[in-house]
Amino acid sequence: MGKTRVKGTFSMLVVLLAWMPRARADPPPKSLPVYVSPTYQSTVTARRSAPPGSSERVVTRRFIRSLPGGETQPLSHVLATQPGIVSDTFGFGLHVRGADGGLLYVLDGIPLPAAPLGQWGSAVDFIPIRLVRGLRLMTGGFPAEYASGAGAVVDITTRRAFGGPSGEAQVSYGTYDTTHASLNYSQQTGSLSFFGGGTFESTARGLDPPAPSPILHDAMMTGSAFGRADWAVDDANRLELLASFNQSRFEIPIDPTMQPLSYPGAVRPPDSFGNPPAPFVPHDANPTDAERNVFASFAYRHDVDAGELRVAPYFRESFGSLSCDAPGSLGPTADPGSSCSDVSRDVLHGGAVFEVPFDAGGHQHWKTGAALDFAHSSVGYSAYFRDDASPRGGPDPSRTIAGGDQTDVLLGGAFLQDEIVRGRWTVLPGVRLDAEDASFLASNEPSLALLGPNARLGVTYAATEALRLHVFAGYLWQPPSTLDGPVAGRILLPELAGQVLPVDVKAEKDWSGELGATYRRGRAFQSSLTAWGRLATDQLDRVNVGSTNLIASYNFKQGRAVGAEASCKVELARRVSGFANFGWQLAQGRGIDSERFLFTPDELADDSWMMLDHVQTWTGNLGFDLHDLAQRNHLSGLVEYGSGLRTGPASNETVPGHVVFDFTLRHRFQRRLGLRPELALDVLNAFGSAYAYRLNTGYTGSAYAPLRQIDLRLAVSFARD
Repeated sequence: MGKTRVKGTFSMLVVLLAWMPRARADPPPKSLPVYVSPTYQSTVTARRSAPPGSSERVVTRRFIRSLPGGETQPLSHVLATQPGIVSDTFGFGLHVRGADGGLLYVLDGIPLPAAPLGQWGSAVDFIPIRLVRGLRLMTGGFPAEYASGAGAVVDITTRRAFGGPSGEAQVSYGTYDTTHASLNYSQQTGSLSFFGGGTFESTARGLDPPAPSPILHDAMMTGSAFGRADWAVDDANRLELLASFNQSRFEIPIDPTMQPLSYPGAVRPPDSFGNPPAPFVPHDANPTDAERNVFASFAYRHDVDAGELRVAPYFRESFGSLSCDAPGSLGPTADPGSSCSDVSRDVLHGGAVFEVPFDAGGHQHWKTGAALDFAHSSVGYSAYFRDDASPRGGPDPSRTIAGGDQTDVLLGGAFLQDEIVRGRWTVLPGVRLDAEDASFLASNEPSLALLGPNARLGVTYAATEALRLHVFAGYLWQPPSTLDGPVAGRILLPELAGQVLPVDVKAEKDWSGELGATYRRGRAFQSSLTAWGRLATDQLDRVNVGSTNLIASYNFKQGRAVGAEASCKVELARRVSGFANFGWQLAQGRGIDSERFLFTPDELADDSWMMLDHVQTWTGNLGFDLHDLAQRNHLSGLVEYGSGLRTGPASNETVPGHVVFDFTLRHRFQRRLGLRPELALDVLNAFGSAYAYRLNTGYTGSAYAPLRQIDLRLAVSFARD
């Protein structure tokens, strides 16, 4: 089936390429970063320098294309190569500097509304990698303009057209019957320009399965379309329209190593770490999840002496529908007393961002702005319980619980910041005020109102032309990213059915700081070292509600985190480039302080410091690229190390660590008839390391990263002369 699909897809691409006029590669725009390294360059001198007090890394398209797998890999995979970021289950979850999530995604200056927790393709990977022109990753001391958050800002800039018609088509096929096809096209005509395209992917291994091998019931199919139009009205005014659509369908993986209970009354023991056993799912069940993401924005930009005035309204929809296949999941071989749930969520966001820079004279550069987001969330769910009295099992209609909730959330904030430059010193003070108001329309719960200030101060000192020192201190306020989980828990947890429970989740308050140094020696070498720490009140964390993928936010009374990061990159003799980074982090929480109905009496009584289960103490990445002077032939490699996430009922154990090696061989052919083909062989996890993200925790129990995958990839670029 996979080979037939590849042949058909490739034929369509060839026909399209033959129709296209002859072309040449587009010149890069003047505002693109200056590439210090032609391949693995993740921190470069951009159009504007790093914000004072922050640790900044700029990831270019050239860096993305040079990673093993190139643009067939999701954006989360690219981010996971940066220091301080830890990957989690399904490859979609990312944690930064000990925060559960803590990432704010900004798309062309617009903060993306948070996706519903539990949707696997919604956090960031709904953004097609081919739409990304570059991104800035700012950790720790990001400015007040970037809203609330405890971990990092991912500031994404999308691609736009320059020059005549051009584009690229790509197709790959490999292990797990994986097919990936993509196409993009761009053209500039006078003051108008357009960039658009689409991607399609199907695979027999879509999500991280509960066992490394064999793979059972894990197919995935996803497609996306995107477009951007720009109109330069005059030298000072521009209009931008951006739209993106993504549709995905996942099979929920089933653990083939688990077998039915062998006799009546038998029970499943905990695993070697003390985790309770995962629920058994019959091998012929068909649980699935369908997701849809829509994003559109319209931006007006006006150049002023102090910078750029910007007004940008936007819309986003995040839809997900999980079907547990109750007849199959609760069939005759299912465990007595087992249950499963269907959950559907549709979240509509509408909002706008407004920013105005101005100079107050001297060396001061002020900026002020505001953001407003309104979200309407509709959640529907049904909980099914096995009919143990029937030899055929199946759901018991008399015990089925169904319901729904609707929530309106209004989130707004305003900021004021100043950049002061005095000789070698650059200072960035900033203040921000955010507010969140939630109304629960389908229940009798009172509204939830949260208000919090932010204060930030970043300082950078240029000790020499090569050495830069920075320090940051701030008080940060972070609201909960979702309120649907606690409300749905009243129905999904049968012992709480019909009860009125308080929605008492709180915003997190952090005292945060970091100290760092960056050393750069020309274009050949750059290194950095950063230490950071955080003390939190009402620290936010997340937990699964029952045996569903619905995830609820809750608070610890207190939290604390500390860590250090080191990175470097080199370029030797214009033939070798590479990077390396290492991170160490610890994060703990103490005393459950909200949504207490989700926990056992023993968990509520425990007031000791607990290591958070999303912490991976040690992480490291090592990348290299060997190439000729013409950069037509490449051997690229990436080594990733992780000491393992936490596990066990009290997060007092550690999942075994892992080392993974990926590599790519690429050859770019000479241009013929306006076409420039490139052929690549991608080998991911070359040594077949079977490592787990999690063991017997979360919705599907365990979750293992992929074994060895080998893909053959062909990309053809085209442009008009």
